[in-house]
Amino acid sequence: MAPTTTTTTVPARAPTAIRKLGAEGSGIVQPVANAPLPVGWTETEYLFGGTATSYQEVGSPEADGFWDAAEDGRAEYLTRMIVRLPPPETFSGVVLVEWFNVTAGTDTSPDWGHLAEEIGRSGYGWVGVSAQRVGVHGVKSSWIAEGLIDTRGLREKDSERYGDLHHPGDAYSYDMFTQAGNMVAGRASVDPLVGFSPTHVIAMGESQSAGFMTTYVNAVHPLVRIFDGFLIHSRGNNVPDLQAERPNREESPLVRTDLEEPILIYVTETDLVELGYASARQDDSGGVLTWEVAGTAHADAYSLHAAGLPRDASVGSLLGCSTPINDGPQHETLQAAVHHLTAWVVNGTRPPTSPRIVMADNGTIARDDLGLALGGIRTPQVDAPVRVVSGQSAGDGGACFLFGQTSPFDQEVLTGLYADEATYLEALQASVDQAVAAGWLLPEDAATMAGEEATRASLLGLG
Repeated sequence: MAPTTTTTTVPARAPTAIRKLGAEGSGIVQPVANAPLPVGWTETEYLFGGTATSYQEVGSPEADGFWDAAEDGRAEYLTRMIVRLPPPETFSGVVLVEWFNVTAGTDTSPDWGHLAEEIGRSGYGWVGVSAQRVGVHGVKSSWIAEGLIDTRGLREKDSERYGDLHHPGDAYSYDMFTQAGNMVAGRASVDPLVGFSPTHVIAMGESQSAGFMTTYVNAVHPLVRIFDGFLIHSRGNNVPDLQAERPNREESPLVRTDLEEPILIYVTETDLVELGYASARQDDSGGVLTWEVAGTAHADAYSLHAAGLPRDASVGSLLGCSTPINDGPQHETLQAAVHHLTAWVVNGTRPPTSPRIVMADNGTIARDDLGLALGGIRTPQVDAPVRVVSGQSAGDGGACFLFGQTSPFDQEVLTGLYADEATYLEALQASVDQAVAAGWLLPEDAATMAGEEATRASLLGLG
């Protein structure tokens, strides 16, 4: 039997300095991967700050994720949050709070980028938090998109608007994020939701932020109990120590399983192999559930689509990728995952379970004769394929290994799979129906995917 936490909760602090921003400077400096606001939505930016605490591990954090922590130092801070809200009559009561990713050397919002469509149609509120020091103070350069992204911090990008910001270091990020959640939940002197009354607040983070989210869940959440659920999206095998500024624990720690608040872990092919998550896999439990999705990459063409580019495998060339990047089903399946996670948090309806992607004995992903991953969550893009989408690195340099690849079938393979258009459309519809019935695609996303795949097949000569 797994141990249960004996950690004593402590009162979670709220920010003591809160300022709503208007048109100061040049306006909101938007995070990268920033899909447009849904129609009728509002966007507001706040600076918030006060005194944050850092934490230290108590004992030696074990790989099972059952970590004990205690408050350590104190420091003053001032950072920012962006608040996006639907029309009041459509608000569901759920607010998603995203820990901005800073791997690119600046704030990015990959979860908003992938989920804006589902957030809009379901009426969730969304809050993005500049939790880490890089977002405020910047870096000199970033390996992930050298020369393509402005890696100056907010203070330097717009000193008139953000010149007062100050971040004492990522050891304080956990409490800063907690205080943001406390503020969103209505426990501060200023209500950033301007009269909206949230019923549930869910935290989420992708990639590096998923590593910080794992440490937050394992060590900090049991102390403060602010969030009602968590999305851990595309983490690798390592996560940060409570005092670290980047993931540095390489013993592949799991997510603790004794919490009441639901946790959904979303995993791509790239995460399993290139980022080593296969060594951190864990069985589903009462409060932790994992989705592993075949045909997905850690980042993909939709990630760039959120930044205003076409959802096309060729756009990877802008990053220096010589091989077409993945344009697979992460966007659609992630939307379904969050839809189910929200229902789990709100009314206890557990999401559908996910088959695991099959791993070969040599540590790679097992694939069929076409090159498609075996196992995992299935969609028409892998079960009625007209090309191969995978999270496998093509060997290009820079950040390209995160973007997987898309490989076309030659005409002989394509006609060998499908005798004619009718045969293909029958296979496509069967896969759509199966994915919707399993809960892996929402009906509206499945319909869009079916139309796009049918068009793609027609352009390839099956129409």
